[in-house]
Amino acid sequence: MNGISQIGGTSLCEGAGKLLMKDATNKGYLKESVRFREDINTTTGGALFVTALSTVIREAVEPNMVGLELLQLNTDLMNGGGKGAIKLPKDVRTVAAEVEEGGAISYTGTGYTSITVSPTKKVAASKITWEMMKRGMASMVALEAKRAGKALARKIDSDIIGGLEAVVTNGNGNRVATGGASTRVDYDDLIDARAKLEAEDFKATHLILHPDDYAALCKDDDFKQALYRGTVVTAGNGKLFPTAETFGESKIVKTSQITSGTSIFVDADEAGTFVKETDVEVVDGRLDASVDTEVIALTSYGIGIQNVKAIAGVQMALS
Repeated sequence: MNGISQIGGTSLCEGAGKLLMKDATNKGYLKESVRFREDINTTTGGALFVTALSTVIREAVEPNMVGLELLQLNTDLMNGGGKGAIKLPKDVRTVAAEVEEGGAISYTGTGYTSITVSPTKKVAASKITWEMMKRGMASMVALEAKRAGKALARKIDSDIIGGLEAVVTNGNGNRVATGGASTRVDYDDLIDARAKLEAEDFKATHLILHPDDYAALCKDDDFKQALYRGTVVTAGNGKLFPTAETFGESKIVKTSQITSGTSIFVDADEAGTFVKETDVEVVDGRLDASVDTEVIALTSYGIGIQNVKAIAGVQMALS
């Protein structure tokens, strides 16, 4: 989500962040130059501890999210100058033409219309109990914070992919049917769908597949021959980078956020925009009739689909 911010600086967020940083220091993840005192009361201390908690949430958001690479990113509303909405250009093709010396320009298209995107806030909450804080259960605090982060990641992916999926229709001329209500996508279906997108001079940068459809395609010999798996790279810390898979020039994205039975090609540079209004923020609040507290991860964004012709898909259907 590119950055972190926090609001409130409330005692629970500060306490949880302090606990996480103490635990990291004890385990050698932080240098000893970072000192902790129970009576710390500097104005920067609270922000530091809240940031520590926020970082745990953010680090759970980013690795579990695939949707952001499917759209362009707009951050104009983050500077506070917006009025709660933004107008995005909706593509209308402008045609270039040759002009003779001294000749007049003849406009062949308007070139610009717009759609309005109004971001809204999305939240995910996870409970931190009195016992977790009182007994210094840092790993449990981190686990609950990560739950909230992963929930935000799923919500963002669901909204983005749902927006792309919604415009794959017969009316938009970008839909291919598998020929059966229980017949899953095959190699030929993918080729036909990609052709619809490429016929409009767009590039299929990504192919979005549900795990069920990906499994079916992996039993299709033609698909398997066209599937390319990138070289596995091992980092210096012994971790493996994810293997990139492509179908032709399209990067394969596997996610359960797309409807099973629907497969989508998208030109990520042309299809739409993710309008980001805030970074991930973290607040907390006492639960009713309880000594426990909820930590709330919050972000605000909107999605605009600007060009339906930059999207094409296959749906499990008779026609």
